[in-house]
Amino acid sequence: MIKKINHIGIAVSSLEAQIPFYRDVLGFKSLGSEEVADQKVKVAMFEVGEIKI
Repeated sequence: MIKKINHIGIAVSSLEAQIPFYRDVLGFKSLGSEEVADQKVKVAMFEVGEIKI
């Protein structure tokens, strides 16, 4: 039984183009963004209740 979800990852083709949608349209609280070099990805985190997207 799943009791808690820590985070959900969503892949997008352009992080810079999608940040305004999640922040401004959906109203998610932005926690910032960073590059994860060892995984060769850029990530942006948003908080929705107790879950991070």
